[in-house]
Amino acid sequence: MIRFDVSALTKAPLGTSLTLDIDTGPQHLSDGPPEVAEVLDVNYLRGTMRLTRIERGLLLQGVLESQLELECVRCLEPFALTITLELEETFRLSGAGQVKDGIYAVSDEGWLDLAPLLREQGWIAIPMKPLCSPDCKGLCPQCGANLNLEPCTCERTRVDPRLASLRDLL
Repeated sequence: MIRFDVSALTKAPLGTSLTLDIDTGPQHLSDGPPEVAEVLDVNYLRGTMRLTRIERGLLLQGVLESQLELECVRCLEPFALTITLELEETFRLSGAGQVKDGIYAVSDEGWLDLAPLLREQGWIAIPMKPLCSPDCKGLCPQCGANLNLEPCTCERTRVDPRLASLRDLL
């Protein structure tokens, strides 16, 4: 969990700000119970966040650098993808009503949990087809060999199965 006690800021005058330096190791950002949760594995989170007291909540602004553990869509090997998250979000205070377009809140005890926001932004930052490298050769469609690690010994000429019986006539 990536939680911060911001109870002092919740009672502060408007415009008061607090700077949070974040430097944490591996995190498993999940969205529910382990048996049904979608987990985003993060190797690290580093950056600075600024919280400013506004009328109905706290405005969070900052930039975080992170590294996600993903699987290449071509070769299916795990790899680390470095991303930069530029965050600007409003966290509503309890009893302040709904903040326009806001879905994040500070708990009644004054704790700010960044995990839901970071999980959401992390999923958005993942490319549609994550690749371990732009020149990844992928897997052989016949034998499944990882072409980045070893050459394939499969027959290179592919014959349309509908014409295979004609090949026997040659």
